[in-house]
Amino acid sequence: MPDVRALAAAYGLRIERADLGDWGTARLVAEYDPAGPTIRVDERVAGDVERAIAHELYHHREAIGEVPRIANHAARERAADAYADMLLSAP
Repeated sequence: MPDVRALAAAYGLRIERADLGDWGTARLVAEYDPAGPTIRVDERVAGDVERAIAHELYHHREAIGEVPRIANHAARERAADAYADMLLSAP
């Protein structure tokens, strides 16, 4: 499995832990901030931080034009999940 933190660093991304607050019924695990560029992982996440980072790496790749940005939000999130799955299952 690739080291997603090293991959993020290679893209020039910072990774931070932060309180991302409550989002109603949905729980925000991580977010991508292109201004940093930064990936923020909710400090309450005790589980799969690597998966959250891999998911947000997809959004960074969108922001820099490495992959096309899908207009539909739900489809874009599914694509980020699929990228994370692919990245984390690689040898």
